[in-house]
Amino acid sequence: MALEVEQKVANANIFAEQVGVEKEKVNAENESAKVEADKCAVIAKEVSEKQASCERDLAAAEPLVAQAEAALDTLNKKDLGETKSLKKPPPGVDDITAVVIILLEGNPKDKSWGAAQKLMNNVDKFLERLRGYKAVIDQGQVAKKTVEACRSYLELPHFNKEIIYNKSRAAAGLCEWAINIVKYYDVVSEVEPKRQELAAANAKLQEANTLLAAVQQKVAELNAKVEELEKQFNAAVEDKEAAIKESERCQLKLQLANRLINALASEGERWAKTVETLRANYDVLTGDMLLAAAFVSYAGPFTSKFRAGLIKEWIKFLSDKGAPMTEGIKDPLSLLVDNAIVASWVRQGLPSDPTSVQNGTILTNSERWPLMMDPQLQGIVWIKERESKNNLQVIRMGADNMTVVMERAIEAGHSVLIENMGESIDAVLNPVITRSTFKKGRNMYVKIGDKDVEYNKNFRLFLHTKLSNPHYPPEIQAETTLINFTVTEQGLEDQLLALVVNKERPDLEETKTQLIIQNTEFTIKLKQLEDELLYKLSTAEGDITEDVALIESLEESKRVATEISEKVVEARDTEVAINDSRNKYRPVAERGAMLFFLLNSLNKIHAFYQYSLNAFVTVFSRGLDLAPGGPKKKETVTLRQLQKRVSGNAEDFNEVIKKAKRQSSNTGGRMSKRTTAQSGFTAGVNPSMTGETIAEEEEETDMTPDQLEVRIGNLLDTCTFTVFNYTRRGLFDRDKLIVLTLLTFQIMLREGKIDAAEYDALCKGARSPAPPPITDDLSRWMNEGQWAAVDALAAVPGFGSLSKDLEKNSDEWYNWSNNEAPERATMPGDWGRMNDFKQLLLLRSLRPDRVTNALQRFCESIMGARYVNQDAFSPQAVVEESSSATPIFFILFPGYSPSKEIEQYARKVGKTVETGNLTLISMGQGQEGPAEAVLDKYMKEGGWVFLDNVHLMQGWIPRLERKLEYAAENAHKDFRCFFSAEPINGAPHAKIIPESILQTCIKISNEPPSDMKSNMRRAFAAFTPEAEDRLSTMTKKNAYKGILFGLCFYHSLLLGRKKFGTGIGTGSGSGLGFCRNYSFNMGDLTTCGDVLINYLEAYEHIPWDDLRYMFGEVFYGGHITDNMDRRCCTTYLQVLIRPEILPGGQLADASSWTTPQLDLAPGFKAPLPTSFDALHEYIENSLPAESPVVYGMHPNAELSLLTSLGETLFKTITLVSGGGAGSSGGGGAGEAAVRSALKDYMERLPEPFVMLEIEQRIKEKTPYVVVALQEATRMNALLDEMRRSMEELQLGLDGALNMSDKMEALAKGIATNTVPALWMTMMSTRIQEVFSLLGWYQDVLKRYEQLAAWTAGNLVTPNSVWLSGLFNPKAFLTAVMQTYARANKLPLDVMMFVTEVTTKTVEQVTEPAPLGCYVHGCVLEGARWDKEEGVLKDSLPNELHQALPVIMVKPVTTEQYSLEGYYECPVYTNMQRANVYSPIVSMFTMKTVDPSHKWTLASVAILLQDDLAS
Repeated sequence: MALEVEQKVANANIFAEQVGVEKEKVNAENESAKVEADKCAVIAKEVSEKQASCERDLAAAEPLVAQAEAALDTLNKKDLGETKSLKKPPPGVDDITAVVIILLEGNPKDKSWGAAQKLMNNVDKFLERLRGYKAVIDQGQVAKKTVEACRSYLELPHFNKEIIYNKSRAAAGLCEWAINIVKYYDVVSEVEPKRQELAAANAKLQEANTLLAAVQQKVAELNAKVEELEKQFNAAVEDKEAAIKESERCQLKLQLANRLINALASEGERWAKTVETLRANYDVLTGDMLLAAAFVSYAGPFTSKFRAGLIKEWIKFLSDKGAPMTEGIKDPLSLLVDNAIVASWVRQGLPSDPTSVQNGTILTNSERWPLMMDPQLQGIVWIKERESKNNLQVIRMGADNMTVVMERAIEAGHSVLIENMGESIDAVLNPVITRSTFKKGRNMYVKIGDKDVEYNKNFRLFLHTKLSNPHYPPEIQAETTLINFTVTEQGLEDQLLALVVNKERPDLEETKTQLIIQNTEFTIKLKQLEDELLYKLSTAEGDITEDVALIESLEESKRVATEISEKVVEARDTEVAINDSRNKYRPVAERGAMLFFLLNSLNKIHAFYQYSLNAFVTVFSRGLDLAPGGPKKKETVTLRQLQKRVSGNAEDFNEVIKKAKRQSSNTGGRMSKRTTAQSGFTAGVNPSMTGETIAEEEEETDMTPDQLEVRIGNLLDTCTFTVFNYTRRGLFDRDKLIVLTLLTFQIMLREGKIDAAEYDALCKGARSPAPPPITDDLSRWMNEGQWAAVDALAAVPGFGSLSKDLEKNSDEWYNWSNNEAPERATMPGDWGRMNDFKQLLLLRSLRPDRVTNALQRFCESIMGARYVNQDAFSPQAVVEESSSATPIFFILFPGYSPSKEIEQYARKVGKTVETGNLTLISMGQGQEGPAEAVLDKYMKEGGWVFLDNVHLMQGWIPRLERKLEYAAENAHKDFRCFFSAEPINGAPHAKIIPESILQTCIKISNEPPSDMKSNMRRAFAAFTPEAEDRLSTMTKKNAYKGILFGLCFYHSLLLGRKKFGTGIGTGSGSGLGFCRNYSFNMGDLTTCGDVLINYLEAYEHIPWDDLRYMFGEVFYGGHITDNMDRRCCTTYLQVLIRPEILPGGQLADASSWTTPQLDLAPGFKAPLPTSFDALHEYIENSLPAESPVVYGMHPNAELSLLTSLGETLFKTITLVSGGGAGSSGGGGAGEAAVRSALKDYMERLPEPFVMLEIEQRIKEKTPYVVVALQEATRMNALLDEMRRSMEELQLGLDGALNMSDKMEALAKGIATNTVPALWMTMMSTRIQEVFSLLGWYQDVLKRYEQLAAWTAGNLVTPNSVWLSGLFNPKAFLTAVMQTYARANKLPLDVMMFVTEVTTKTVEQVTEPAPLGCYVHGCVLEGARWDKEEGVLKDSLPNELHQALPVIMVKPVTTEQYSLEGYYECPVYTNMQRANVYSPIVSMFTMKTVDPSHKWTLASVAILLQDDLAS
């Protein structure tokens, strides 16, 4: 290359010398050419001047020609023809034609008119000659003498156009032409010499130009030669320079190529693998995309656990169908997003847990608008940050500006977020939701209302609801993509871990945050660099090895990428070490997540039990702060603030790594030196409350592992109790033990301290459907239900020998079981050495009435006494916990007024109605405006407002919700909102208060005690001594006090009796107290007190009957809807409001009094009505201990109550926890269990009765036959529905049908062993079935067996009918009377029946009853039947239900019917007794030697189903 360059340089120099010589020659010739050119220029100038002069003269002649031609234009054939035809022309015309003849013919002799006529003979040719005469002149063919011959004529006076025009038009035109053409000739004649001169000058110029051209040609030839030489020279120079440049370029290219190879060497291997991966992915694209599309389309609404099951099923289905799929694929996320995208989401505020990433993936990949179910408000925070760059507009459904904002956003292409939706969508938005766009012109439009809005393709819509479990109609689910943003337990655990570490080791958490920021930025940057590198390579033009800028850019990108990759590895290794340190606090975060999800499930118990994540975190943080032995600087940090830190700026990487390594080397935590000395603080007490000042400069030291373990134990203790105490404060009393039990069991299950199978057995309390026969020895103290429970418990490991041990050591077990508090006694044998939890299993089987007490002791021993013993309500503590963003909600109870407590406390802190910073409003019609005005004022200025009874304002509560949402962000710091509402009895899931308010508020359930003494205190306190001043005599005043005391006792009895059960409702499920729940209140009592005064004053003698009627039938009776409840209440009045309640002697004279004879309760005499103070003292000192006996009930009633409470407790635990520990398994196991049970039920289901065949065998349609037919028809309907629904469910489980709500309800019933509502309604109208599903199914089969025997043959009525096995037992009892009436020809309306309890068992009945019919299957509750004496007696201890012998139903007439010596006993289906869902069956007569009111007050009743044995 170098030799070639030298040769080309030498050649270039030779060419340079030659070019110089030739250039000198050319210069000389150029000078000669220049002289010749100057000469030519002078000549050319002269020629130009002459030519211009000629042209000016000729231009002056042009008008003359134009005038001549214009004259010719006036001529036409007609005029010429007329003129030509004249024999003698007018005078002067011949002179004109003579001139024309001279000019055209060259001045002939004959110029006569005849010659003229001859000339014009051919008019066209004549005119043509006239027009062409100018050309003749121009050609110089007109002789001068010819023109001169015309001049004499032209001078004639009549040779004028105007003169001759009157004589001949044609002659006038010829005249004008002749004059102008002669003038033209004269001008042309004058110009001719100049033309000749011009021609000579042109010839001279041409000669000069020829000479110049020759010279110039010579010069051009020389120039061409020089140019050629220069080209050759330039080519040589270029060749030289090109050779030099090529040499340099090759060197540079070689260097760049080496740099490029070095830069991309590591990428080549990765790209090769990527290409192979892409090729492989192409082959499996179909299956992968099907999986991804299914995930985006269908997985959104479900929980993470259910999503995992779906993905697993989809992958299995696609694999079984042979769809090409990526081998080993487990998660469709890898197909839809990459790490860089996820990292950017995390930076925008999306939690980094897998479920949140799935939600983000579904949201960003869905074609339909997303509808986010986001109760914890984590998704909406991410959306607001992510879409802020798209000018996000946030609106509410139904807001005044909703449509305007939507229209503008759609036109501009902005994003819109509709937050806090309910369960419906405004119809005006349907076109937007469904994307119903249409084309108009070139643009797309969407209709909003009656307006067409131009649709911008960049428009995005996001729908959001805070509802945790919304129910949207199918059309909304079809048109939107539902995405469940509900926080997962694992995700919340990670977030709470950050919170805990930030509290305990803020330095560690700050470093962790920085590492997250570094890693996310590195991930994003790496992706950007990789994409940028590929983009530059793909868009490079030409030879890439010559693009210096590109190669340098690639080198820089590769350098940065390598550096980042190294940092990523280092950061991840460091993060692992940091995580090890952080994970030491994970047990606290795990406990917190468990607590939140426990709280989140309590809404299954009552709608009031709603808790937001923000409220929980606040309480959880307070629990962390209260733990002894920790940092003294208490910083309030929310999860959102911690999440925001991840969006912060990255610090110097090396500094972060250095700090992280230093911190991770510390295996323990940090503690204050002073804290160690103060570690004796009681858990739950904030050291800052003791008044001690803690110096900010207090040093911190590293904890040892043992100290850290103690610290974590303290954190677990205080945060658990703080959250529980916060929750307990808002629970109904009946639910406090349930929640404590749930909490205790959950903690023990997670710590592995109890076995899941044993826990499941305890919750379900299963009873064997077919236990072996019980021995006689055991039967004397154990009933069938207990024996069935023992038999079922034998299936639990460790209890297999229980039944044999019971039989072997029956006496020891009897003594233990007969103990008043067996949970405190030691169990017989080795069973007493079992752990406390296993003893709970035994106790539930043998003494279910003591389970609640045992659970309370168990929880107290595990968790501590403070979990059982609750402090009294403190307004100060509640207000200190609250803020302007936290409303305080009081649950109202009869006799409880929270507004008074708040008003009293407010006065202590300077808030009074008089000063204008406290307002108490009792809500009702017309109070909306004042309430809103006060809220607006106090939100702006500060103040306390109490809104009482907001449950009365259902239409206004949504406005209150909006006000409180505004207050949460903008209210004055001193603003506080208190409100109260009353729950609806029997409707725990009624939506009285919006979910968002319940989630954020502090709930207070300060339920007043329901014992007799507390009720009496409140009742008697409602009256003052001044009231008796309204009476005129001392006799009436004393009678007033005595009867008033009895009235208050009556009121207290009615309130206290509720705790023994009120059927369906807020009670335990038993109807032993009342059949239904009634809201007796202080208003009833005070009104009766006024009536008492009025009646005493109006009558001379006390009108006892009138008083009892007014009290029992009018005021208290106004609440009562059940006849048996009314009978109970009026019986109380008959027993209490009677003359014996007053002292003997003269009422006016206290000295003559004797003690009243009336016992208000056993051992509790009516007091002497001396004074109000004395009566208050009598209440405090003389009331008997609380027991069922006080209410006129048997002590066993408490056992019944406790048994029902225990059953309710475990049913609720099963409901809340989803079916015990066993439900925590995968969905597949649950479905397998449902399939197995479903198969068993379907196999055992009998075929329906063939009604046609049965009717053909009927000989006489007696009332009994009619009942049999009706029962068989009902049974067929039940069997058909059961078979249809089970077959439908089977198809649904197989995937052949879509699962409907009814199918899901049936599957849930089978899974939880509860009777499905659909089946229940076919049997009865009850909504609370007392049997388990297994027991109920057995009951159905037994009913079928009875009907099968009854309808066989001639449809003979059984000797004894199992009354409990009839769908309509009342119809059968009516048939008994009908049969007798027909036989004796009596009208039915005079028929009644009495019942006689026989001594026979059903096996001993071998023939029909002599009169009426035998029935069996009944049990007695509240009393027992003495078989020997044949009368009602008090129940034996611990015997709640007694199976009755066969009963004979004997028809009688109304005349024969008598209740003398009988108790009219109500008959109910089960322990729920009569309520709106299940009416009373009948009334049986039972012999008694005691007064019937005793059994009425004891709630003695006959039950067709033994709930306790079910």
